[in-house]
Amino acid sequence: MIKKEQDRFDGLLEIQNRILSNKGDVQDIFKIIVSEYSVMPQADGIAVELLDGDQLFYAAASGASAAMLGLRIDLQNSLSGSSVLSGELLLCRDSESDPRVNRATCQQFGLRSMIVVPIPHAGRTVGVLKYHSATPKAFRDRDMFIAQLLVGPIAIGMSNVGEVDAIQARNELREIVRLKEELICTVSHELRTPLTSIFGSLRLLESEVAGKLPDKAMALVGISLRSAKRLTLLVNDLLDMGALDSGNMHFELEMVDLCYVVQEAVLQNRDYARQTGVTLDYTPPDASILLMTDQNRIIQVLNNLISNAAKFSPEGSVVFVCLDLMGDHVRMRVADQGPGIPNNFRHRLFNRFSQSHETNIQSSIAGTGLGLSITKAIVERLGGTIQLDTTYNQGAAFDVMLPLLWSSTTSGTSASESGSTKL
Repeated sequence: MIKKEQDRFDGLLEIQNRILSNKGDVQDIFKIIVSEYSVMPQADGIAVELLDGDQLFYAAASGASAAMLGLRIDLQNSLSGSSVLSGELLLCRDSESDPRVNRATCQQFGLRSMIVVPIPHAGRTVGVLKYHSATPKAFRDRDMFIAQLLVGPIAIGMSNVGEVDAIQARNELREIVRLKEELICTVSHELRTPLTSIFGSLRLLESEVAGKLPDKAMALVGISLRSAKRLTLLVNDLLDMGALDSGNMHFELEMVDLCYVVQEAVLQNRDYARQTGVTLDYTPPDASILLMTDQNRIIQVLNNLISNAAKFSPEGSVVFVCLDLMGDHVRMRVADQGPGIPNNFRHRLFNRFSQSHETNIQSSIAGTGLGLSITKAIVERLGGTIQLDTTYNQGAAFDVMLPLLWSSTTSGTSASESGSTKL
Protein backbone atom coordinates (compact mmCIF):
# COMPACT_ATOMS: atom_id res chain seq x y z
CA MET A 1 0.00 0.00 0.00
CA ILE A 2 2.84 2.40 0.85
CA LYS A 3 4.45 1.84 -2.54
CA LYS A 4 1.15 2.42 -4.36
CA GLU A 5 0.56 5.73 -2.59
CA GLN A 6 4.16 6.81 -3.24
CA ASP A 7 3.72 6.07 -6.95
CA ARG A 8 0.54 8.14 -7.05
CA PHE A 9 2.08 11.15 -5.38
CA ASP A 10 5.19 10.83 -7.54
CA GLY A 11 2.85 10.84 -10.55
CA LEU A 12 1.20 14.03 -9.32
CA LEU A 13 4.57 15.71 -8.92
CA GLU A 14 5.68 14.48 -12.33
CA ILE A 15 2.59 15.99 -13.96
CA GLN A 16 3.08 19.30 -12.18
CA ASN A 17 6.77 19.51 -13.09
CA ARG A 18 6.12 18.67 -16.74
CA ILE A 19 3.33 21.24 -16.96
CA LEU A 20 5.44 23.95 -15.33
CA SER A 21 8.28 23.32 -17.78
CA ASN A 22 5.98 23.04 -20.79
CA LYS A 23 6.43 25.73 -23.44
CA GLY A 24 3.70 24.54 -25.79
CA ASP A 25 -0.02 25.20 -25.99
CA VAL A 26 -2.98 24.00 -23.92
CA GLN A 27 -3.23 20.81 -25.98
CA ASP A 28 0.26 19.83 -24.78
CA ILE A 29 -0.94 20.27 -21.20
CA PHE A 30 -3.83 17.90 -21.78
CA LYS A 31 -1.55 15.30 -23.38
CA ILE A 32 0.65 15.37 -20.28
CA ILE A 33 -2.39 14.73 -18.08
CA VAL A 34 -3.82 11.81 -20.05
CA SER A 35 -0.46 10.06 -20.42
CA GLU A 36 0.21 9.64 -16.68
CA TYR A 37 -1.50 6.51 -15.31
CA SER A 38 0.47 6.16 -12.06
CA VAL A 39 -1.94 8.63 -10.43
CA MET A 40 -4.90 6.31 -11.11
CA PRO A 41 -3.48 2.86 -11.96
CA GLN A 42 -6.88 1.13 -12.04
CA ALA A 43 -8.07 3.36 -14.90
CA ASP A 44 -8.39 1.89 -18.40
CA GLY A 45 -8.59 5.30 -20.02
CA ILE A 46 -8.17 9.02 -19.32
CA ALA A 47 -9.83 11.88 -21.18
CA VAL A 48 -10.13 15.66 -21.12
CA GLU A 49 -13.51 16.89 -22.37
CA LEU A 50 -13.96 20.61 -23.13
CA LEU A 51 -17.14 22.63 -23.28
CA ASP A 52 -18.28 23.86 -26.69
CA GLY A 53 -21.72 25.49 -26.59
CA ASP A 54 -24.19 22.89 -25.35
CA GLN A 55 -21.81 20.00 -26.04
CA LEU A 56 -18.61 18.50 -24.70
CA PHE A 57 -15.91 17.19 -27.03
CA TYR A 58 -13.01 14.86 -26.30
CA ALA A 59 -9.97 17.16 -26.63
CA ALA A 60 -7.40 14.62 -25.39
CA ALA A 61 -7.66 10.91 -24.64
CA SER A 62 -5.56 7.81 -24.04
CA GLY A 63 -5.98 4.11 -23.34
CA ALA A 64 -9.50 2.86 -23.91
CA SER A 65 -10.57 6.50 -24.37
CA ALA A 66 -8.31 7.01 -27.39
CA ALA A 67 -11.06 5.84 -29.75
CA MET A 68 -13.30 8.64 -28.41
CA LEU A 69 -10.94 11.48 -29.42
CA GLY A 70 -13.02 14.18 -31.12
CA LEU A 71 -16.33 12.63 -30.02
CA ARG A 72 -19.06 15.09 -29.03
CA ILE A 73 -21.68 14.44 -26.37
CA ASP A 74 -24.61 16.51 -25.13
CA LEU A 75 -24.46 18.19 -21.75
CA GLN A 76 -27.79 16.66 -20.86
CA ASN A 77 -28.01 12.98 -19.93
CA SER A 78 -24.27 12.52 -19.33
CA LEU A 79 -22.15 12.39 -16.19
CA SER A 80 -19.66 14.83 -17.70
CA GLY A 81 -22.46 17.29 -18.48
CA SER A 82 -23.76 17.01 -14.90
CA SER A 83 -20.28 17.80 -13.61
CA VAL A 84 -19.97 20.87 -15.86
CA LEU A 85 -23.42 22.19 -14.94
CA SER A 86 -23.02 21.59 -11.19
CA GLY A 87 -19.28 22.26 -10.89
CA GLU A 88 -19.04 19.13 -8.71
CA LEU A 89 -16.70 16.15 -8.79
CA LEU A 90 -18.80 13.06 -9.56
CA LEU A 91 -18.31 9.33 -9.11
CA CYS A 92 -20.11 6.60 -11.04
CA ARG A 93 -19.66 3.19 -9.45
CA ASP A 94 -21.55 1.28 -12.16
CA SER A 95 -22.95 2.78 -15.36
CA GLU A 96 -25.47 -0.06 -15.64
CA SER A 97 -27.37 1.24 -12.62
CA ASP A 98 -26.53 4.98 -12.63
CA PRO A 99 -29.34 7.14 -14.14
CA ARG A 100 -27.02 10.13 -14.65
CA VAL A 101 -25.01 8.50 -17.46
CA ASN A 102 -25.66 7.91 -21.14
CA ARG A 103 -25.87 4.14 -20.88
CA ALA A 104 -25.70 3.51 -24.63
CA THR A 105 -22.42 5.43 -24.98
CA CYS A 106 -21.00 3.73 -21.90
CA GLN A 107 -21.86 0.30 -23.27
CA GLN A 108 -20.39 1.17 -26.68
CA PHE A 109 -17.00 2.16 -25.20
CA GLY A 110 -16.96 -0.14 -22.16
CA LEU A 111 -17.31 2.51 -19.45
CA ARG A 112 -18.58 0.76 -16.31
CA SER A 113 -17.16 3.06 -13.61
CA MET A 114 -15.69 6.54 -13.78
CA ILE A 115 -14.58 9.68 -11.95
CA VAL A 116 -15.35 13.07 -13.50
CA VAL A 117 -13.52 16.17 -12.26
CA PRO A 118 -14.67 19.67 -13.33
CA ILE A 119 -11.94 21.94 -14.76
CA PRO A 120 -12.35 25.55 -13.56
CA HIS A 121 -11.02 28.51 -15.51
CA ALA A 122 -11.67 32.23 -15.19
CA GLY A 123 -14.51 31.69 -12.73
CA ARG A 124 -16.39 29.03 -14.70
CA THR A 125 -16.21 25.35 -15.54
CA VAL A 126 -14.71 24.85 -18.99
CA GLY A 127 -14.61 21.07 -19.13
CA VAL A 128 -13.87 17.87 -17.21
CA LEU A 129 -11.09 15.39 -16.58
CA LYS A 130 -12.40 11.82 -16.71
CA TYR A 131 -10.89 8.54 -15.48
CA HIS A 132 -12.82 5.42 -16.40
CA SER A 133 -12.60 1.64 -16.12
CA ALA A 134 -14.34 -1.33 -17.69
CA THR A 135 -14.63 -2.78 -14.18
CA PRO A 136 -17.57 -1.81 -11.91
CA LYS A 137 -16.65 -0.10 -8.63
CA ALA A 138 -13.04 0.42 -9.72
CA PHE A 139 -12.83 3.79 -7.95
CA ARG A 140 -13.28 4.79 -4.32
CA ASP A 141 -13.77 8.04 -2.43
CA ARG A 142 -10.00 8.39 -1.95
CA ASP A 143 -9.55 8.20 -5.71
CA MET A 144 -11.87 11.19 -6.05
CA PHE A 145 -9.57 13.16 -3.76
CA ILE A 146 -6.51 12.18 -5.79
CA ALA A 147 -8.22 13.08 -9.06
CA GLN A 148 -9.25 16.47 -7.73
CA LEU A 149 -5.62 17.29 -6.97
CA LEU A 150 -4.94 17.32 -10.71
CA VAL A 151 -7.16 20.33 -11.22
CA GLY A 152 -4.42 22.53 -9.80
CA PRO A 153 -1.73 21.52 -12.30
CA ILE A 154 -4.23 21.82 -15.17
CA ALA A 155 -5.18 25.31 -14.03
CA ILE A 156 -1.49 26.25 -13.79
CA GLY A 157 -0.87 25.22 -17.34
CA MET A 158 -3.91 26.79 -18.98
CA SER A 159 -3.53 30.21 -20.57
CA ASN A 160 -4.54 33.29 -18.58
CA VAL A 161 -4.80 31.31 -15.36
CA GLY A 162 -4.55 33.47 -12.26
CA GLU A 163 -1.22 33.40 -10.43
CA VAL A 164 -3.05 33.04 -7.11
CA ASP A 165 -4.63 29.78 -8.28
CA ALA A 166 -1.26 28.46 -9.41
CA ILE A 167 0.48 29.25 -6.10
CA GLN A 168 -2.37 27.71 -4.12
CA ALA A 169 -2.25 24.51 -6.18
CA ARG A 170 1.51 24.14 -5.68
CA ASN A 171 1.27 24.75 -1.95
CA GLU A 172 -1.53 22.22 -1.55
CA LEU A 173 0.47 19.57 -3.37
CA ARG A 174 3.59 20.26 -1.27
CA GLU A 175 1.51 19.98 1.91
CA ILE A 176 0.08 16.64 0.80
CA VAL A 177 3.57 15.27 0.13
CA ARG A 178 4.76 16.55 3.53
CA LEU A 179 1.85 14.87 5.33
CA LYS A 180 2.50 11.64 3.44
CA GLU A 181 6.17 11.59 4.50
CA GLU A 182 5.21 12.40 8.10
CA LEU A 183 2.67 9.55 8.14
CA ILE A 184 5.22 7.02 6.80
CA CYS A 185 7.78 8.05 9.43
CA THR A 186 5.25 7.87 12.30
CA VAL A 187 3.89 4.48 11.28
CA SER A 188 7.42 3.11 10.87
CA HIS A 189 8.41 4.17 14.39
CA GLU A 190 5.27 2.60 15.84
CA LEU A 191 5.95 -0.69 14.03
CA ARG A 192 9.59 -1.08 15.10
CA THR A 193 8.99 -2.06 18.77
CA PRO A 194 6.36 -4.79 18.22
CA LEU A 195 8.33 -6.11 15.24
CA THR A 196 11.43 -6.48 17.40
CA SER A 197 9.43 -8.52 19.92
CA ILE A 198 7.87 -10.70 17.22
CA PHE A 199 11.21 -11.35 15.53
CA GLY A 200 12.90 -12.19 18.83
CA SER A 201 10.14 -14.58 19.85
CA LEU A 202 10.27 -16.36 16.50
CA ARG A 203 14.05 -16.77 16.77
CA LEU A 204 13.60 -18.38 20.19
CA LEU A 205 11.02 -20.79 18.79
CA GLU A 206 13.34 -21.62 15.89
CA SER A 207 16.19 -22.40 18.29
CA GLU A 208 13.80 -24.64 20.29
CA VAL A 209 14.61 -22.90 23.57
CA ALA A 210 10.97 -23.33 24.57
CA GLY A 211 10.95 -27.00 23.52
CA LYS A 212 11.10 -29.05 20.34
CA LEU A 213 8.44 -28.21 17.77
CA PRO A 214 6.79 -30.58 15.29
CA ASP A 215 8.14 -30.36 11.74
CA LYS A 216 4.99 -28.67 10.43
CA ALA A 217 5.13 -26.05 13.18
CA MET A 218 8.83 -25.44 12.53
CA ALA A 219 8.07 -24.86 8.85
CA LEU A 220 5.48 -22.23 9.80
CA VAL A 221 8.00 -20.57 12.14
CA GLY A 222 10.46 -20.38 9.25
CA ILE A 223 7.89 -18.71 7.00
CA SER A 224 6.99 -16.24 9.75
CA LEU A 225 10.65 -15.45 10.39
CA ARG A 226 11.28 -14.62 6.75
CA SER A 227 8.20 -12.38 6.63
CA ALA A 228 9.16 -10.64 9.87
CA LYS A 229 12.68 -10.08 8.57
CA ARG A 230 11.41 -8.56 5.35
CA LEU A 231 9.00 -6.29 7.24
CA THR A 232 11.81 -5.24 9.59
CA LEU A 233 14.00 -4.33 6.62
CA LEU A 234 11.16 -2.27 5.14
CA VAL A 235 10.61 -0.39 8.42
CA ASN A 236 14.34 0.30 8.76
CA ASP A 237 14.50 1.55 5.17
CA LEU A 238 11.51 3.83 5.71
CA LEU A 239 13.08 5.25 8.87
CA ASP A 240 16.38 5.85 7.05
CA MET A 241 14.51 7.54 4.21
CA GLY A 242 12.71 9.80 6.67
CA ALA A 243 15.96 10.66 8.47
CA LEU A 244 17.64 11.55 5.17
CA ASP A 245 14.72 13.71 4.06
CA SER A 246 14.69 15.63 7.34
CA GLY A 247 18.49 15.92 7.56
CA ASN A 248 18.51 13.97 10.84
CA MET A 249 20.50 10.93 9.79
CA HIS A 250 23.45 10.51 12.16
CA PHE A 251 26.99 10.32 10.77
CA GLU A 252 30.16 9.59 12.76
CA LEU A 253 33.30 10.65 10.88
CA GLU A 254 36.57 9.03 11.87
CA MET A 255 39.78 7.87 10.21
CA VAL A 256 39.20 4.28 9.10
CA ASP A 257 41.03 1.65 7.05
CA LEU A 258 38.74 0.94 4.10
CA CYS A 259 40.43 -2.42 3.54
CA TYR A 260 39.07 -3.55 6.91
CA VAL A 261 35.65 -1.96 6.31
CA VAL A 262 35.16 -3.69 2.96
CA GLN A 263 36.38 -7.00 4.43
CA GLU A 264 33.81 -6.67 7.23
CA ALA A 265 30.97 -6.07 4.74
CA VAL A 266 32.01 -9.13 2.73
CA LEU A 267 32.05 -11.29 5.87
CA GLN A 268 28.60 -10.04 6.89
CA ASN A 269 27.15 -11.08 3.51
CA ARG A 270 28.99 -14.37 3.02
CA ASP A 271 26.31 -16.58 4.62
CA TYR A 272 23.54 -14.92 2.62
CA ALA A 273 25.51 -15.33 -0.60
CA ARG A 274 26.13 -19.00 0.22
CA GLN A 275 22.36 -19.52 0.68
CA THR A 276 21.74 -18.16 -2.83
CA GLY A 277 24.52 -20.33 -4.28
CA VAL A 278 26.78 -17.35 -4.98
CA THR A 279 30.48 -16.91 -4.13
CA LEU A 280 31.91 -13.57 -2.94
CA ASP A 281 35.36 -12.70 -4.28
CA TYR A 282 37.39 -10.00 -2.54
CA THR A 283 41.15 -9.53 -2.54
CA PRO A 284 42.21 -6.57 -0.37
CA PRO A 285 44.85 -4.12 -1.64
CA ASP A 286 48.45 -4.62 -0.59
CA ALA A 287 48.48 -1.42 1.47
CA SER A 288 45.98 0.19 3.79
CA ILE A 289 43.68 2.91 2.43
CA LEU A 290 42.88 5.44 5.13
CA LEU A 291 39.86 7.67 4.79
CA MET A 292 37.90 10.07 6.98
CA THR A 293 34.39 8.64 6.73
CA ASP A 294 31.61 6.86 8.62
CA GLN A 295 32.51 3.18 8.92
CA ASN A 296 28.99 1.96 9.72
CA ARG A 297 27.40 3.90 6.86
CA ILE A 298 29.99 2.57 4.40
CA ILE A 299 29.18 -0.96 5.58
CA GLN A 300 25.47 -0.17 5.12
CA VAL A 301 26.17 0.94 1.54
CA LEU A 302 28.23 -2.17 0.76
CA ASN A 303 25.73 -4.50 2.45
CA ASN A 304 23.02 -3.23 0.15
CA LEU A 305 25.11 -3.53 -3.01
CA ILE A 306 26.53 -6.96 -2.17
CA SER A 307 23.20 -8.45 -1.04
CA ASN A 308 21.50 -7.10 -4.17
CA ALA A 309 24.22 -8.61 -6.35
CA ALA A 310 23.88 -12.00 -4.64
CA LYS A 311 20.09 -11.85 -4.81
CA PHE A 312 19.93 -11.33 -8.56
CA SER A 313 22.87 -13.54 -9.56
CA PRO A 314 22.41 -17.07 -10.92
CA GLU A 315 23.46 -20.01 -8.77
CA GLY A 316 27.12 -20.87 -9.15
CA SER A 317 28.16 -17.36 -10.18
CA VAL A 318 30.60 -14.97 -8.50
CA VAL A 319 30.10 -11.49 -7.05
CA PHE A 320 33.32 -9.47 -7.24
CA VAL A 321 34.06 -6.83 -4.60
CA CYS A 322 36.99 -4.53 -5.39
CA LEU A 323 38.75 -1.69 -3.62
CA ASP A 324 41.37 0.45 -5.35
CA LEU A 325 42.76 3.95 -5.74
CA MET A 326 41.90 6.08 -8.76
CA GLY A 327 43.75 9.38 -8.66
CA ASP A 328 42.46 11.46 -5.75
CA HIS A 329 39.53 9.10 -5.19
CA VAL A 330 39.05 5.62 -3.79
CA ARG A 331 36.73 3.28 -5.67
CA MET A 332 34.63 0.49 -4.19
CA ARG A 333 33.13 -1.73 -6.89
CA VAL A 334 30.53 -4.49 -6.62
CA ALA A 335 30.06 -6.45 -9.84
CA ASP A 336 27.94 -9.53 -10.49
CA GLN A 337 27.32 -12.02 -13.28
CA GLY A 338 23.57 -11.64 -13.30
CA PRO A 339 21.17 -10.41 -16.03
CA GLY A 340 22.21 -6.77 -15.66
CA ILE A 341 19.99 -3.69 -15.50
CA PRO A 342 17.49 -3.22 -18.38
CA ASN A 343 18.23 -0.12 -20.46
CA ASN A 344 14.70 1.23 -20.04
CA PHE A 345 15.00 1.03 -16.25
CA ARG A 346 18.40 2.66 -15.72
CA HIS A 347 17.07 6.23 -15.53
CA ARG A 348 14.90 5.17 -12.55
CA LEU A 349 17.52 2.98 -10.89
CA PHE A 350 18.05 5.23 -7.86
CA ASN A 351 14.43 6.41 -7.55
CA ARG A 352 12.46 5.44 -4.48
CA PHE A 353 10.35 2.29 -4.68
CA SER A 354 11.66 1.57 -8.17
CA GLN A 355 12.04 -2.11 -8.99
CA SER A 356 12.56 -3.81 -12.32
CA HIS A 357 10.42 -6.88 -12.98
CA GLU A 358 12.11 -7.93 -16.22
CA THR A 359 14.40 -10.52 -14.68
CA ASN A 360 13.25 -13.87 -13.35
CA ILE A 361 16.42 -14.77 -11.45
CA GLN A 362 15.61 -14.96 -7.74
CA SER A 363 12.31 -13.27 -8.59
CA SER A 364 10.69 -14.77 -5.50
CA ILE A 365 12.87 -12.54 -3.30
CA ALA A 366 11.08 -9.23 -3.04
CA GLY A 367 12.72 -5.99 -1.97
CA THR A 368 11.49 -2.63 -0.74
CA GLY A 369 12.68 -0.61 -3.72
CA LEU A 370 14.35 1.82 -1.29
CA GLY A 371 17.86 0.37 -0.93
CA LEU A 372 19.59 2.03 -3.87
CA SER A 373 17.89 5.37 -3.19
CA ILE A 374 19.10 5.33 0.42
CA THR A 375 22.54 4.13 -0.67
CA LYS A 376 22.90 7.01 -3.12
CA ALA A 377 21.83 9.55 -0.49
CA ILE A 378 24.33 8.20 2.07
CA VAL A 379 27.20 8.19 -0.44
CA GLU A 380 26.45 11.77 -1.46
CA ARG A 381 26.27 12.88 2.18
CA LEU A 382 29.77 11.42 2.57
CA GLY A 383 30.97 13.55 -0.34
CA GLY A 384 31.03 10.76 -2.92
CA THR A 385 29.12 9.46 -5.93
CA ILE A 386 27.62 6.14 -6.98
CA GLN A 387 26.86 5.06 -10.51
CA LEU A 388 26.15 2.05 -12.65
CA ASP A 389 28.99 1.17 -15.02
CA THR A 390 27.11 1.11 -18.34
CA THR A 391 30.15 -0.34 -20.16
CA TYR A 392 30.09 -3.51 -18.03
CA ASN A 393 28.22 -6.17 -20.04
CA GLN A 394 28.70 -9.31 -17.94
CA GLY A 395 26.06 -8.40 -15.37
CA ALA A 396 25.72 -5.25 -13.24
CA ALA A 397 28.59 -3.25 -11.74
CA PHE A 398 28.21 -0.37 -9.28
CA ASP A 399 31.06 2.02 -8.49
CA VAL A 400 31.17 4.06 -5.29
CA MET A 401 33.72 6.89 -5.54
CA LEU A 402 34.87 8.69 -2.38
CA PRO A 403 37.37 11.58 -2.33
CA LEU A 404 40.57 10.96 -0.39
CA LEU A 405 40.50 14.56 0.83
CA TRP A 406 37.06 15.72 1.79
CA SER A 407 35.73 18.37 4.16
CA SER A 408 32.30 18.26 5.76
CA THR A 409 30.59 21.56 5.07
CA THR A 410 28.24 20.74 7.92
CA SER A 411 30.82 20.17 10.63
CA GLY A 412 33.80 22.03 9.20
CA THR A 413 36.05 19.04 9.85
CA SER A 414 38.56 18.13 7.14
CA ALA A 415 39.68 14.65 6.23
CA SER A 416 43.16 15.45 7.44
CA GLU A 417 42.03 15.90 11.01
CA SER A 418 41.93 13.01 13.43
CA GLY A 419 39.24 12.01 15.89
CA SER A 420 35.48 11.75 15.46
CA THR A 421 32.82 14.27 14.62
CA LYS A 422 29.06 14.17 14.14
CA LEU A 423 27.01 15.25 11.15
